[in-house]
Amino acid sequence: MIDNKNLLKLLRTELRKMSNGDKLKFLTYKKDRSVLVEKNGDNFRIIEDGYRKIVWDDLTEAEVLKRIKKLQKIEFPRSNKLYLARER
Repeated sequence: MIDNKNLLKLLRTELRKMSNGDKLKFLTYKKDRSVLVEKNGDNFRIIEDGYRKIVWDDLTEAEVLKRIKKLQKIEFPRSNKLYLARER
């Protein structure tokens, strides 16, 4: 479990460590909403599954951080803690 307020700081460091095919999934406590960040080659993919169901492809690291900052307010508005699942 991680603090919601530390999400962007943690994501910034994790994006640099990720290799091709790695995934990071952030879930609410009830696990009914999630945001998945996946590395595909040099770019990233974000899959939003919660209030909305949207996929963004071919994002750079800066675009991922910008998009996650907006998604954090939409998907996790009242969450203090989030689950973090790593897949390799």
